[in-house]
Amino acid sequence: MDRNWMLEKGALCRTDGRPLTAEDALRAGEALGRMKPGGAVGAGRADSPAAKALLLAAESGVLQNGGALWGFSGCFESQFSYCCGRSGADFGIFADFSGELRLVSAGGMPLSCEEEGRFLQNMEEPGRKGRRGGWGTQVSMSNLRELYPIELIKAAETSLSGMRACVKCPNPVIRGLMEDAMEKLGCRLTEGGLTLQVSGDGRDVSVYDRVQDYIFTDRVLFLVCMDLFQRGQDAAVPSSAPLALEGAAALYGRKVFRYEDGFPSQTNQKARALGSRQLFLRDGPMLGLRLLSILRRSGGSLSQLEQRLPRYGRVSRMVPSPVAQAAVLAFPLGELRVRPAKNGKFAFLSAEAGDMETAEELCRMGEEKLAGGRGLS
Repeated sequence: MDRNWMLEKGALCRTDGRPLTAEDALRAGEALGRMKPGGAVGAGRADSPAAKALLLAAESGVLQNGGALWGFSGCFESQFSYCCGRSGADFGIFADFSGELRLVSAGGMPLSCEEEGRFLQNMEEPGRKGRRGGWGTQVSMSNLRELYPIELIKAAETSLSGMRACVKCPNPVIRGLMEDAMEKLGCRLTEGGLTLQVSGDGRDVSVYDRVQDYIFTDRVLFLVCMDLFQRGQDAAVPSSAPLALEGAAALYGRKVFRYEDGFPSQTNQKARALGSRQLFLRDGPMLGLRLLSILRRSGGSLSQLEQRLPRYGRVSRMVPSPVAQAAVLAFPLGELRVRPAKNGKFAFLSAEAGDMETAEELCRMGEEKLAGGRGLS
C-alpha cells in the first residue's frame, strides 16, 4: 500500500515532499493518541510560529481521540525527551523550530520499528471523531523543565574544578544552561581550553581543543561508554551506534544493548529498559559534561583519551534508490545499514568496518546493488 506519510529518524514526513500542514499535525496527534488507549501523550515545542501552530493542531488530535495530554510548552528537543521520561508519558510529540513533528516512545526513547508501523497505519486510517463526553484532558507539566538543569549537573557525577572549557551552540537557552552547570561544577569558562559544540536541538555534541581535531558525537558516545565498561556497567545505545562498541565492552566483561532508532535490533526491549535510565547517553549537553568529568578523573588530555578508542571507519551517503524498509546486513568485514529517506524516494546508506577503505567499499557495493534494482539481500 502506498503511504502518504513516513517516519525518518522519528520525524514525520509527507511522501509527496510537501511541508507538514495543520491537518497533518491534527491527524498525527489523533494517530498517536490511539497507540495506547487510556495512555498519556507528552507534547512540547520549539519557539517558532510554525512549531506553535503545528503543536496546537497535534494537541487537538490527541484530545479529540479522548487521550490524556501532558503539556511541556516551549523547550528544546533533548529537554523534551527528559520531560517525557520524567513524567512517565507513554508517547511524546515535539514540534521543532522548522515545523517538523518528532515522535518518541515511553522514557523519551525513539519509537520501535513495531511502534512506527502502528503509528503509520493509524495515520492512514481515520479515527473516531470527538463527541460529547469523549474528549481527553489536558494537564500542564511545564514545571518539569525546571528539573532539567539539576539532571544536567548530576550527569557530570564529579566536580569539574580545574577544568577550562567553553560552549558553542546556536541555541542560547542550551548554551546558558550548560554554562551555568559548568560554573556550578567549578569549571572555568574560557576559550583557551576544550570546546563543546552542541547542536541546536541538544541531541548531539562534538568536542575539540587546540591539539585535537573534532571528536564527533559517535566517538564522544564511545568514550563515555568505555568509561562505563571500565567501571563494571553495561550500556544502552541506538542501533546506529558504532559496531566496535561490542568488542570494547567484551574486554571488560560487559555488554552493549541496542535499541531501535529506525534500524531493527535484537536487544530492543532490554536496551529500552536500560536506556531509559541512561539519559546522559542520549542527551548532547549531558554527554558533553560527562566527558569533561572523565577527562578530569583521568588527568589526561583529549587526544590521549581519544587514542584509547579502537580503530574503525564509518561512511554514509544518500542515494536516489527507494527502499521499502530499514535493514541491517552483516558481512565478514563489516556491516551495512539502509533505511528509506527523503520522503521515500531516496535511501540512506551507512557502512562501518575496521577502516575507512573497507567501509567505503561496503557503501559503494550497496549503492551499486540498489542502483541496479537488485536490492541488498
